[in-house]
Amino acid sequence: MGKTTLVNSILKIVIAKQVRVALCAPTGRAAKRLSESTGLEAKTIHRLLETDPRTGEFRRTEEHPLDCDLLVVDEASMIDVLLMRSLLRAVPDDSGLLIIGDVDQLPSVGPGQVLADIIAANVLPVVRLTEVFRQAAGSRVITNAHRINRGQMPELTNGNALSDFYFIDAAEPEDGVAKIVAVVRDRIPQAFGLNPIRDVQVLCPMNRGGLGARSLNIELQKALNPPGETRVERFGWTYGPGDKVMQVEKVLSAFEPVRSNKFPGCGAPAQAASSIPRAMAVRRM
Repeated sequence: MGKTTLVNSILKIVIAKQVRVALCAPTGRAAKRLSESTGLEAKTIHRLLETDPRTGEFRRTEEHPLDCDLLVVDEASMIDVLLMRSLLRAVPDDSGLLIIGDVDQLPSVGPGQVLADIIAANVLPVVRLTEVFRQAAGSRVITNAHRINRGQMPELTNGNALSDFYFIDAAEPEDGVAKIVAVVRDRIPQAFGLNPIRDVQVLCPMNRGGLGARSLNIELQKALNPPGETRVERFGWTYGPGDKVMQVEKVLSAFEPVRSNKFPGCGAPAQAASSIPRAMAVRRM
């Protein structure tokens, strides 16, 4: 039984017993996935706690707790100490708490590694899902992740068969940049029929350097969406219609309802740019 099946089974049982359930996740995308997989409304933690745009504080606290008998928190590995503290303060004393997450993922950007510490404390019941099911067994990303967790080297070769895992060697940063551009622009679209701008995301561990995010963004923009006459230039960067941007700060105003879900981690393409007011509109993906 996988995570989605297990969570859905638990929810069906408790809902049948008239238990009031609330679902949340740390990001808008994670909350959307949780909602799609369960068929129930899921909110970001900030929206669930009702952020006050004027003060930045949460309206839901121990004095004004959440209206639920069971709180389900998904993707808990991304939650830092401060946010988890605020969330737990708002859980009613007589309510249950189900925390779901992958302890093998990178810890939160903020301070702490809450999920790992909760498990390591060995004071709460913990269930680990370790079996790779038939559907996932064909994914070399998943099988190699399990190999790494077992202390084994990942399998780097796959012959000429289509796969979701490839290892491409590059001796120098310049060679690496050229190969990344070729993979994103040519090889992935040809092999899998994906749109290189909408469907492909490049991750790298650094901002600086020849293979850092800044350098790769410039090269990928040149190859995929070179700036035209309509553009916005800010702080040495040039943005045009179709460029993919990521929101990295929480945005709430007194005039914007909390339900907007505009929180960090939401990526989207720039829809239009204006050179006169130096602004651009962003369409959510």
